[in-house]
Amino acid sequence: MAMSCKEGKLGHSNSSNSMDNGKYVRYTPEQVEALERLYHECPKPSSLRRQQLIRECPILSNIEPKQIKVWFQNRRCREKQRKEASRLQAVNRKLTAMNKLLMEENDRLQKQVSQLVYENGYFRQHTQN
Repeated sequence: MAMSCKEGKLGHSNSSNSMDNGKYVRYTPEQVEALERLYHECPKPSSLRRQQLIRECPILSNIEPKQIKVWFQNRRCREKQRKEASRLQAVNRKLTAMNKLLMEENDRLQKQVSQLVYENGYFRQHTQN
C-alpha cells in the first residue's frame, strides 16, 4: 500500500519493485526518464493506460502495474510538495520584506517618541521658569 504524501514517504510500499529477498530495487535512470516522459504526457493514467504503457515501453516491462501506479502517485505527491514549498518560499519573502519595513517604521517612531519626550521636558522646564 502506498504511503500518503503527508507522511513524507515517497514510494517504498511493501510490494515494491523487488528481488527474491524482498530488498527494494531502485528504478534505473532510464526507467525514471521513461516514467517522467509519460508523466508529463499524462500525470494520472488509468489502469488500462498503465498496462498499455508497460506493453509499449520495453524498459518498463519488468515493473509490476501496481508499482507503476505507486510511482505515479508518488510523483504527483512530489510535484504537489514542490509547489507548496515554492508557494511558502514566496510568502516567506513577502513577510520578510514586510517585517523589514515594519522594523524601519518602528525605529523611526521610536526616534520620534524620543524627540517628543525631549521636547516635552524642554517645554515643561521653560514654562516652570
